Amino acid sequence: MNSIIAFLKEQKINILYYIIGFLVLGFAVNIMKASTMGNGAWDTVTINARDYLNQIIGIPWVTMGMVSFTVSFIIMSIIISYRRKIRYLFMLLPMVLVALSIDFWNFVVFYDREASMLVYQIIFFVIGMFLLPLGLTLIVKSYFPAFVFDELMLMFVKITKAKKITYVRLTIEIIGITVGGIFGYLTYYHVDGSFGAVDIGSFILAIVLSPIMTFYFHILKIKKEKPDNIETNNKISKEKTNV
Repeated sequence: MNSIIAFLKEQKINILYYIIGFLVLGFAVNIMKASTMGNGAWDTVTINARDYLNQIIGIPWVTMGMVSFTVSFIIMSIIISYRRKIRYLFMLLPMVLVALSIDFWNFVVFYDREASMLVYQIIFFVIGMFLLPLGLTLIVKSYFPAFVFDELMLMFVKITKAKKITYVRLTIEIIGITVGGIFGYLTYYHVDGSFGAVDIGSFILAIVLSPIMTFYFHILKIKKEKPDNIETNNKISKEKTNV
């Protein structure tokens, strides 16, 4: 018990960064959804898959947080199968926190409401576009376990022996948008000709995410030097800014 108390006192600033980061991240996902102009790549999977299960399959109790956790769990399982190291189970912590944050903001503030006026749609999207990378950066700043998508990126780098991590990250974003687009097509295309959470904003965010994070890395003074062991370090700050 004393060791836990000592850890909490020693890491209280990092814990604060971690919690605020997830709260900001969940808010950003919801406000971008409310903009109807498009969500981040893997957020489109979360939103459209939730809507598919709710509306097409007829399972109304499934939430975005549940889908977010399920998608992340599948990716974590792939990573563990490839790496064959049990330590990657630590990614369960951020997976749970992301899921809880997304559902918290939706149930408490947004209630799946969407902006109808163009001016509000643009404002909501811009706010989310800057808050999403801020939440990610705060989580990196804490030096606690990061996301499965970071480890997925590193896994792809090792498999492909890619020299530029930018292309690997962009590929992962495209995969997310594609999967989200499939669920959006199955759910919405026959109704209103749309792809749900996949819109022009999804592609804009895929392009500007890393540059905005680079700016936040500078403001928050996060070290950019390359980790000694890229496969085992989950902070990967340099990789996130090397675009």
